[in-house]
Amino acid sequence: MKYKKVLAAAMAVSVVLSAGVFTGCGSAKSQQQQSLKVTTFRPFKSDTPIMREYTGSITALQEVPVRAKVSGTIVEKYITGGQHVEAGQALYRIDTRSYASALAAAQASAAQASATYENAKKDLARYEQLVSSGAISKQAYDGQKSSTEAYRAVYEAAQAQVQIASDNLGDTIVTAPFSGTLSMDDVNIGTFATAGTTGLVTLSSSDPLYVQFDMSESEYLQLTRQKNITETLGSELKLRLSDGSIYSETGKIVQVSPGLNGGQLTMKASFANPNNLLIPGMYATIVSDAELAQGSILVPTKALIQLLNKDMLDVIVDGKVQQKAVKVGATYGLYTIIESGIDVTDEVIVEGQNKVQIGQAVEAVETTREEMEESATKAAADQHGLAK
Repeated sequence: MKYKKVLAAAMAVSVVLSAGVFTGCGSAKSQQQQSLKVTTFRPFKSDTPIMREYTGSITALQEVPVRAKVSGTIVEKYITGGQHVEAGQALYRIDTRSYASALAAAQASAAQASATYENAKKDLARYEQLVSSGAISKQAYDGQKSSTEAYRAVYEAAQAQVQIASDNLGDTIVTAPFSGTLSMDDVNIGTFATAGTTGLVTLSSSDPLYVQFDMSESEYLQLTRQKNITETLGSELKLRLSDGSIYSETGKIVQVSPGLNGGQLTMKASFANPNNLLIPGMYATIVSDAELAQGSILVPTKALIQLLNKDMLDVIVDGKVQQKAVKVGATYGLYTIIESGIDVTDEVIVEGQNKVQIGQAVEAVETTREEMEESATKAAADQHGLAK
């Protein structure tokens, strides 16, 4: 009986100690949960350029196959595929022998016609004197005058043939119609070129170049309700290349398609290309920042949370996590414009959102705009191997 009382007392002490241990563990866990640190940021107002970006491809302003104006066999070639050429630069020479002979024959015929015409003019001058003195009839004079006019027409026709033969001989040198870059489809010496048919090489203009891109129907409607589409996008468009760099020249919209294709409106922007850095076929992104959002509220883009197709932000209210639905606008650098849902007085969580729950007490460590931008600059430098 005494043994049973001792055993019962020992079990009671064990239960009390166990309860104390579990209570201590729970308190420790609760304390750990309450002391979770998150990084926060205060939204700020700014007159912010609205960044609009459109992916496009670079195309040539002009791209045409160069064709000879006269037929013949190519006997000389002055270029290679891929070469840059200037307007008027010689590309090929076609066999000139037949055209030189034709010019010589035309010149001989013209010389003969000229001599005949000159003799007729002299005779006409004598006939004028004779008809004045009554030595010949008016009918004889009129006949000589008609003959002289006919000889003049023959001479002018012969001169025209000389000009045609001379042009044909000159056209045996095939030149570039404009400055640009040659494709790799250049034909070789010995090729027979048919006038106006055989493509000798394709020439593409290189300065300026077009960037062709598409805009959705809904965005088009949104922008045109405010002002003309080209005015909204601005006359100093930027161009981001595939390596992330910004092209040194700015561009402007030069063509807008008159109709939609698959719900997309196609446009072309022109960019100067003085150093031939841009080439047709490259991909690039048009960047427009001409539109200004007055007094817009901005938060770091990384603070946004996607939840059931809605944009949310975690904020801290009275030391605890709450979630607010927001309407987002355009992005600008590290930041996104918030059109509604929060104010500059809110404290937004920018790091640690995935570790907290709604209603949880947290310890906020506020970061400044300068600190965040400096950190982003350093991260970008590290990514591109520019860090010291």
